[in-house]
Amino acid sequence: MKNNISRRNFLKVSALGGASMVIAGCPDPIEKLIPLQQPPYNYVSGVSTHFATTCRECSAACGLVVRTREGRAIKAEGNPRNPVNEGRICLQGQSALQGLYSPSRAVAPVAGKGEGRRGISWKEGKKQLADKLQELKGQAGGILYLGPPRSGTFPQMLNDWLEGMGGGRAIEFDLTPLNSLKTANRIVFGQDEIPHFAIDKAEVLINFGADFLESWLNPIQLTKAYTRMHNYQDGKKGRYIHIAPHMSLTGTNADEWISCPRGYETMIALALSRILLKRAGHLSSDEKQRLQKLLSAYSEEKIEQRSRLAAGTLVRLADEFEQNGRSLAMAGGNCNAGTDATRLQIAVSILNYVAGNIGNTVVFGAEYRLGGNRMADLESAVTKMKTGRYQLVIIENVNPVFTLPENSGFKEALQAVPYVVSLSTENDETSELADMHLPTSHFLESWGDARPRNGVYALQQPVMARVPGIDTMDVGGLLLELARLAGLDGFEAPNFRDYIKASWKTLYQRREISLSFAQFWTQSLQKGGHYENFKPSSVALNPKVYGVALPAPLEKTGGLRLLAVNSNLHNANARGGNRSWLLEIPHPVTQVVWDSWVELHPDTAVKLGIRHGDLVEISSPYGKAEVAAWVFYGIDKECVAMPAGMGRKVPFPNYKSSHGKSKLLPVIEFGLSVEAQTVGVNVMNLLPWRKDDLSGDFVFAGELVSIKPTGKQAYLVTMDGQYRKDIAAPDADDKSGFGDRSQKGRGFVQVMDAGGSETQHAEPAQKHHGLERFYTVNRKDKKSFYDPVAENVRKAVKQAGRETPVYHDPYKWEMIIDLDRCTGCSACVAACYAENNIPPVGKDRSNVGREMSWLRMERYFEKNRQTGQLETYYSPQMCQQCDNAGCEPVCPVFATYQTPDGLNGMVYNRCVGSRYCSNNCVYKQRRFNWRSYQFPSPLHLQLNPAVSVRSKGVMEKCTFCHHRIREMKDLAKDRGRDVKDGEIQTACQQACPADAISFGNILDKNSNIRQIKEKSRRQYTQLPELNFQPAITYLKKVNLKNQKA
Repeated sequence: MKNNISRRNFLKVSALGGASMVIAGCPDPIEKLIPLQQPPYNYVSGVSTHFATTCRECSAACGLVVRTREGRAIKAEGNPRNPVNEGRICLQGQSALQGLYSPSRAVAPVAGKGEGRRGISWKEGKKQLADKLQELKGQAGGILYLGPPRSGTFPQMLNDWLEGMGGGRAIEFDLTPLNSLKTANRIVFGQDEIPHFAIDKAEVLINFGADFLESWLNPIQLTKAYTRMHNYQDGKKGRYIHIAPHMSLTGTNADEWISCPRGYETMIALALSRILLKRAGHLSSDEKQRLQKLLSAYSEEKIEQRSRLAAGTLVRLADEFEQNGRSLAMAGGNCNAGTDATRLQIAVSILNYVAGNIGNTVVFGAEYRLGGNRMADLESAVTKMKTGRYQLVIIENVNPVFTLPENSGFKEALQAVPYVVSLSTENDETSELADMHLPTSHFLESWGDARPRNGVYALQQPVMARVPGIDTMDVGGLLLELARLAGLDGFEAPNFRDYIKASWKTLYQRREISLSFAQFWTQSLQKGGHYENFKPSSVALNPKVYGVALPAPLEKTGGLRLLAVNSNLHNANARGGNRSWLLEIPHPVTQVVWDSWVELHPDTAVKLGIRHGDLVEISSPYGKAEVAAWVFYGIDKECVAMPAGMGRKVPFPNYKSSHGKSKLLPVIEFGLSVEAQTVGVNVMNLLPWRKDDLSGDFVFAGELVSIKPTGKQAYLVTMDGQYRKDIAAPDADDKSGFGDRSQKGRGFVQVMDAGGSETQHAEPAQKHHGLERFYTVNRKDKKSFYDPVAENVRKAVKQAGRETPVYHDPYKWEMIIDLDRCTGCSACVAACYAENNIPPVGKDRSNVGREMSWLRMERYFEKNRQTGQLETYYSPQMCQQCDNAGCEPVCPVFATYQTPDGLNGMVYNRCVGSRYCSNNCVYKQRRFNWRSYQFPSPLHLQLNPAVSVRSKGVMEKCTFCHHRIREMKDLAKDRGRDVKDGEIQTACQQACPADAISFGNILDKNSNIRQIKEKSRRQYTQLPELNFQPAITYLKKVNLKNQKA
């Protein structure tokens, strides 16, 4: 039989059939471009929607504006209408989005403990809790409610709810030591409140250890006031003196740091008051006489004998502080949270009173509602839990099992309670011990309000629906529903929004407002609240202060005192201890990432046989831990310091590769899995359950510890660019291995004094090793490697027969960074992470230099040749957007190029990963994707759709937020005009609390940056000898009297 099909046709049909089978078996997955079937009436695809709300990361209750896209919250900014933070935002506030999309979020209600824990429905969970509440109605006071500090409607509602349920106790749990300040003001002035510190009205600031630029009170508000006081303007700037045993980020910004042993600050403050008392003309003779008797023991000679502070220095400080009411003294923070914390605050209040600062720079009447209950209240509650007084404990969004010391007994007391309910948003160490976990919604998904101070009424509204796959309830709505199930009166509102609305109607009726209530409510939602000025109140010295038992001048004591310190990244409440942004961003002073450390003075380290980077064992009578030694001149010889808030478990991808395994094998990136990693150690386990006897604040400072080397090298990862590869080359005169962390003479940070002359740094160790850029090609100006760009354009246009444009017309984007304003807080770094979809890479990848951050905060330590003091300088570093860039001509595929706006553009689809551009960038601001990084679910929902997510093999860098520029240019074009000055803000500029960053069009003669460049004599560019012509201009740091701490 003859075959009618040829071999060729048979192969064609076979190939077609095989392809058809593959296509049928593997259809393309269906993806929804816009996940909204019925979008809201005001929704436009691809256009951001903004919601004003209130931050709940701490008790400061700053105003937020949250940007959403397609129903997802993607970026948190400060609310410019809110007087509390004036449009700025800190790292903790920006990390709220990582809390919203945290991989640790509790996804649904569960009941039971350990292996017996099972999932339940909300209906079943509410019924179980309601039945338990009904059962306890007859037992007065059998309920304990532990929650975060709140102001506004919720606290009163909670008290009414507990009373209706038969009675109970609500405790606002917050370890921030602020009650000592309120207690001292009650003793000295009869006012139990936190006053308003008007730093911006002071000319001299003396700060006794308060980390007001990081976590004390409201750091955003205080940072803005501080930069207004300390900024160089018209040849003048304020003076800041920091007196403390530890140089925190706040201390590094001081003009002078005076180191003293822990506990001696009180004596110094009282000695200053004694000196100034003789000159206090505003005090009555009776006040002077009684205060003289109170302060008689604090002479300059006695203080000099005990505190290492010379009598002449005390007199000089008093002379500087005498400013006729234009000076200010502050104290507080973990560094001073000892058993004498309230007495220090009393001493500082007396100092301000004697100096005439009360009513000028210390203003009462604001009544800031910050911090939580006294630790004495919690101690009493723990005792009642152990004795069976509380039959039901409800814990909402606090984590006392982790944050309290193990010897506090809280964990054992909690296990003795018959029934424990967790209302936490995340799974944490406390919720694991609960009998039932009913997860509540994140504050960005919930209704609420706040009154952080008198005159500020802030609203909190949900900015998005619940995160997909997470079944939670609003905590206010849950309490309302439980009240209805229990038959309580006064809780008839169908939801918490209506309950708040009814409360605000009362506020509306007390104010003379011309709008209707509906209009007032809508306007308040749009503005984020209702804002008024507070009325200052006058205070007088309380006669009881003359009978206060002030501490006798201390004698010198041996041993090392531990300071458990907060920072702008982490604090003792440990809310951010499991957020990758706050772990990936280097600590501003130490530059350490993903770990804990202990700070020691070099002399102390040499005495103990410890070198920088050694693994040491630190122990107290209550526990011990092994951490890395970070040797640092910014701590007193009798103290050591460790960061609080570390030691939590973090779900994070386990990035592994063969890098460093063998020199013979290629580098291979292995597959990854998301694992829970414990980051750092919990310093609270080294501390006792101890409190200040006057205020009840927890004691973070003063515990005696011992330190010994283990003989091992710690796995300590620091992003200190000046030292990372220089460990083997410490200073010749430094036996502790502190090393050279200076600029090495390269002039990245330039400094001048108020008179305009250069300051006296130490002689540079070496000059910049790069040669001046020299070209042999024949060019008209002998400077540029290319023909002048405008000439190139004219040639091309002429050939095309079109009208000749002007290059960089009408836009040439440039940036100015004022180093005299920059505090090094790194809020700009967090903003860049959030805006540009930058992946955290973890400890291991950071250790081999594969960090992805587009913006880094460089920190330099210099020695002043005149004073001999250690100086600390910060410089934000990002792509300089050079006009004559070194990266552009070496790219083999033209992936990086000069845009008409003057930016160094980056075409990701062209990039082949040659990395020539990175090699030729002297600023080292390009980042290469060694692998495709992951965002553990549901963190991927935070990604900004306006910015590409880069994949393996692609180079990336700062773009000056080009998507924001493009959006505003398109809008201006639609309206037939150019972009106006100030309409575009980069993410870093928008977040900066110090207003250190300016951005705009240099071709606009009326723009802010054009005015600054035309008038300022402080401007310079980095590495100008290389002729890269960067678009970022820096303004020199200004030191007073050639001195800086």
